[in-house]
Amino acid sequence: MAKKDYYEVLQVSKNSDEKEIKSAYRKLAKQYHPDVNKQSNAEEKFKEINEAASVLLDSNKRAQYDQYGHAAFENNGFGGGQGFNGFSDFFSNMGGMDFGDIFSDMFGGAKQSRSKSRNSQGQSIEIEVTLTMKELVFGVKKSVKLNLLRNCGKCKGVGSENPNDVHICKKCNGVGQIIVNRQMGPLQFQNQQTCDECRGTGKKISNPCKQCHGKGIQKVVENVELPLPHGLRPGQQMIMRDAGHASHEGGQNGDLYIHIAVANSKVFEFTSSSDLIMHYNVSFIDAILGNEIIIDTLDGPVKLKIPKGINSGEVIKVHNKGLYKNQSSDKRGDLILKIKIAVPTSISKDERKLLEEVEKLSDFKPKNILD
Repeated sequence: MAKKDYYEVLQVSKNSDEKEIKSAYRKLAKQYHPDVNKQSNAEEKFKEINEAASVLLDSNKRAQYDQYGHAAFENNGFGGGQGFNGFSDFFSNMGGMDFGDIFSDMFGGAKQSRSKSRNSQGQSIEIEVTLTMKELVFGVKKSVKLNLLRNCGKCKGVGSENPNDVHICKKCNGVGQIIVNRQMGPLQFQNQQTCDECRGTGKKISNPCKQCHGKGIQKVVENVELPLPHGLRPGQQMIMRDAGHASHEGGQNGDLYIHIAVANSKVFEFTSSSDLIMHYNVSFIDAILGNEIIIDTLDGPVKLKIPKGINSGEVIKVHNKGLYKNQSSDKRGDLILKIKIAVPTSISKDERKLLEEVEKLSDFKPKNILD
């Protein structure tokens, strides 16, 4: 089968410079690497891309290819098996291109291997806590029961009946990761994976703890105190460091993520600021006469003068009785009373008689605007 044009393989023009060819190679190598692309032709395509790049990124080979095409290498190139010495030769011809930079998102390097050592952090936990409006405004200490992984009480997290029976895994030298070499045509790749001998722990235990079966951790039910400050908002997230699961590998605990929710309320409504809307019913008598009333707020009873003639939909501001600005501030927004005039559904005969007298004396007529 005739070979494809190398420029077409890398999807570049014959006038492309080295930078453009490198960029095209990066993109295509990532796209068709067999560990990423599971199509049946991915491996063959990947080899084709590498072959094209090894020629076009070598100035001498590129010049020969531009003049003679594939015939330039029929006797001493890829076809004859000469002049191409596998992995090291290929990347020495890549103009200093960093192999790790190209494939770092597909294969972990040495730094990644070290980061996946025995001291990795435990798993974090997410919970939702529902607060009353009063708890949300003023803060509260909540106690919740959580199923957690904690260090074994018997072996203290060692995993062995005797600490002297814990040894470093010889296969991975205690790292928990091993490097596997893979040959792919003329190329050789290094891929890291979890050590199958110690299952990523980096250690071997000859006499496992009978309580935790060598894991070093066990499930417990734990009461966790949540110190929730004032100034929180619905949907907000708090983090308690080191309050999550213990690590299987001797590292620090994971974190506890607390999502704040508030119990449904028909009375209160949130705004985009620290002001808090409260729907409040006012009797029609108080609205007409402008009486002084006592209203129940989250802070307790507050005396309030109703403006004479107030209508439904109008608002009254009660200063400094809203939400706290934030968790570290003692300043608060306002409580905004959204007024609804309440009218009785039934009245006594005497009340009706008095109201009819008022009707005769009053010349009040509500204004109606027609469209």
